[in-house]
Amino acid sequence: MTAFTIRPATAADCETLAAIDQTGNPSPWSAAQFASALSDKHTSLYLAESAAEILGFIVWQQLFEEAELHLIATAPAARRQGIAAALMALWLQHSEQNGVQRLMLEVRVTNEAAQALYHRYSFAESGRRPGYYRTADWREDAVIMEKLC
Repeated sequence: MTAFTIRPATAADCETLAAIDQTGNPSPWSAAQFASALSDKHTSLYLAESAAEILGFIVWQQLFEEAELHLIATAPAARRQGIAAALMALWLQHSEQNGVQRLMLEVRVTNEAAQALYHRYSFAESGRRPGYYRTADWREDAVIMEKLC
């Protein structure tokens, strides 16, 4: 297992974050979208790194007593090493410390690995969004999951 640290992302990280997002997200964020998230006072963006190599990241937004997970991803070579779990734990800890009462997220219906991770943290399915994820030639439902704190 790779040793890693977690830190807030900076503008210098945005290109690498976008590259990681492209490896597993059918509708990946651009570097400009990551930069925009950094400038939003309600959005948090953290990354995991080892030896100055970015291994994964998490993006969430908190508005009042609710927080929504926007993105979480791990670089393909760093998967199955506890990085996503550590990033999820950070989100939950931050939410608890900041008075969040409800956590929400959407996940592709076919992304069973992510759903298993969310279930491990006591998220439960609360609905579906038909055709939520889409490209020019593809549509997939989103599973809405939430956790009350």
